[in-house]
Amino acid sequence: GSHGRSEEGRGSSHSHQRDPENLNVRAAFVHVVGDFFFSVGVLIAAYVIRYKPEWAIVDPICTFVFSIIVLGTTITVIRDAMHVLMEGVPRQLDFDNIQSDLEDLYGVQTVHDMHIWSLTTDKTALSVHLAIDPNFHSQDVLLAAQKLLRKKYKIYKVTIQVEAYQNTMKDCKRCVGPK
Repeated sequence: GSHGRSEEGRGSSHSHQRDPENLNVRAAFVHVVGDFFFSVGVLIAAYVIRYKPEWAIVDPICTFVFSIIVLGTTITVIRDAMHVLMEGVPRQLDFDNIQSDLEDLYGVQTVHDMHIWSLTTDKTALSVHLAIDPNFHSQDVLLAAQKLLRKKYKIYKVTIQVEAYQNTMKDCKRCVGPK
């Protein structure tokens, strides 16, 4: 359960629910499975060599085969860890769709300086500047943007800067998204 903090209030939450996509747990599980497979390989090689000593080559063959199996299972863990370390945009999110949805919010003229990155394999952070029509109340636009990002995209670590739209923002070179 939570400790009385709300997502909408402070922008943070604290939960004791289990994380189904914890990278450390996945890595530990792969390690245990790898140890199991290596033990099976050693056992097979030992029995073969005991009853057929001339087949001693089976030991390095078993080691090689089981090493390939374990390597195959660790590649996804390594890939996900590198993605988080390099602060990559989460694979399940589309940068252009998020930018378009933010631009479609009532009062938003343009979106720029948007950055999306992985904090963990299942937690995402986003920072963005929303340039709004000066006739709109910035707090209303801010709340609508937070609601969109939290409900539709499940992004809870959000930093939004709301600013008054100016005509010079139309051709901003810094506002181009990732390629």
